[in-house]
Amino acid sequence: MEENMTKEKLIQEIHDERMRLEKTLEEVSELQMVMPGVMDDWTVKDFLAHITVWEQRMIAWLEQTLRNEVPEMLPPGLTWDDLDQWNEETYQKHRHQDLGEVLADFELSYKQSLEVVDNISEDDLIDPERFPWREGRPLWVMVAANTSWHYKEHEETISAWLNVQA
Repeated sequence: MEENMTKEKLIQEIHDERMRLEKTLEEVSELQMVMPGVMDDWTVKDFLAHITVWEQRMIAWLEQTLRNEVPEMLPPGLTWDDLDQWNEETYQKHRHQDLGEVLADFELSYKQSLEVVDNISEDDLIDPERFPWREGRPLWVMVAANTSWHYKEHEETISAWLNVQA
């Protein structure tokens, strides 16, 4: 975990990893976007829908936090150990979504993510004690996990798959 994180550095990392992901996506044809096998039956389109869903969850959690609410981060009955199950449910829900819709949502969600992060004070993002429900983990970690770190993780998966396709 980054010890000297700042709001400016976080936003730059989000931007840099997103640009890296988008550069990789430029190499993906429309046909490849919907081709299963990137990971199991997942397509590139499925990964983009997955990223968008997690960004939207993060946005909701941040908005709740800024209203001094403790976000309900997991569906009732699930724990973080059920993350694979939750991701599978999300995949099943979005797998038949139209590619154009997924791409539009993917772009809009990124803009919304940047906007919400931009509207959070540096202290709120960086101070690990600011929100007791975070149990000493600064808010920026949640942001990075659902943006820059997530982009990097799935860019690497898509890039590896593309290299096999070549």
